[in-house]
Amino acid sequence: MAAIEKQIPEEDALCQSIQQLKIDNPEWGVKSIYNQILKSHQDWQVSEKRVKKIMQTQGLTQSSGGAQLSIVKSGVEDDPSVPVSFIDPKLDFQSFSPNVVAKMVDNVTGKGLFAAKDIKKDEIIFMEAPLVYFPPWEGFTLARTGDACGLCCKPFTRAVRVGVRCTKCDIMYCNKQCKATAMETFHPLECPGLNPVMGDFMNFCAGERWQAPMAVARMYCHMMLAHQRGELDTVLMHYNAFATVNQAERQAKETEWIFMEHPTRELWAKARAKLSAALNPPSKKCKINTPLPDALANQLFNDEDTFLNYLGKFNINNQNGGMYLVHSHINHNCTPNVSIDYPSTQQTQYKLMVRAIRDIKKDEQLFESYVNPRWNKETRQNYLSKSYMFDCKCERCETDGPLTDELRKGLRLRAE
Repeated sequence: MAAIEKQIPEEDALCQSIQQLKIDNPEWGVKSIYNQILKSHQDWQVSEKRVKKIMQTQGLTQSSGGAQLSIVKSGVEDDPSVPVSFIDPKLDFQSFSPNVVAKMVDNVTGKGLFAAKDIKKDEIIFMEAPLVYFPPWEGFTLARTGDACGLCCKPFTRAVRVGVRCTKCDIMYCNKQCKATAMETFHPLECPGLNPVMGDFMNFCAGERWQAPMAVARMYCHMMLAHQRGELDTVLMHYNAFATVNQAERQAKETEWIFMEHPTRELWAKARAKLSAALNPPSKKCKINTPLPDALANQLFNDEDTFLNYLGKFNINNQNGGMYLVHSHINHNCTPNVSIDYPSTQQTQYKLMVRAIRDIKKDEQLFESYVNPRWNKETRQNYLSKSYMFDCKCERCETDGPLTDELRKGLRLRAE
């Protein structure tokens, strides 16, 4: 048998492999990571010294510069319907708000967000812009026709049609900041003037009025553009930390899945093929000078389960089209203590704010309602089981309690 020809792996590919092994096996040290890399990549020529240096640089081991990275993942090994998540070690919560701290709750619930201090009723706990955003189709249609901002989808009036325009297409933005954010995260790869093949994918999704694949495309674009700036590790860690469940597991909850599985999988395959045609590789006009590491590109564009994991990731985390790093830690309760609001002056649901609907004590977990609080118990539980993959056992569900006037006023719901 011929000997395997060894190659020195690129830095990004090796970093990604090390990082993923550490996420999956947080207790492993340098020696274990190194041995597994040799086992998994028999064509790689890599030294233990190089692995150790990368792990120290990434904060993945004890070093003079910091403490060991501790990643504890939720999930149940023999139940793939339970979402998997972890607290992102690269996320600086203090930069968002001194009011909150993240903690792991348990294997099934995953992570949660807790009050770092006493919080008063109606206090704005934090405000947050999304890591990635794809609006409902009405908003995206307005953006494509130049009638709304290409990032936040704030509708334009005649008076402000002098917004900042992409020089390669008809997309317009509210201001320079919106344009800069779009250019850093997705637009150079989504722009029809630079990447015409992306138009086929967008039209396909538009025909199905299918939001999730467009959001997945923007996540992939974000990774590709972050890689050009040397920020792939951080961005990839952000996306990995979101609660993740395979979209097939979600749809298997539906009673008609037995009849819909074949046509649905065909639809997924078409979406994945069109996305791959647009981004793997993209048009040369997009100027992607540093391609994604081969292992990651193959995973994103050629592996069905990875695509379905990103679909599921978006569907269980997005808040009106946005995936928010801090907000995603807030769990559900049918008697919530916070409300998700939007600044009334923005005319857009791009940036959200989290408001206390009653006094909250330090160390108390924050809860929002994932459902319409007016729904009865059966409707709430059916929706939560199908959409979010858990059975609600909150006090209101256990006692089949009503929507109280206090909760209705706290959520600022109109009287029926």
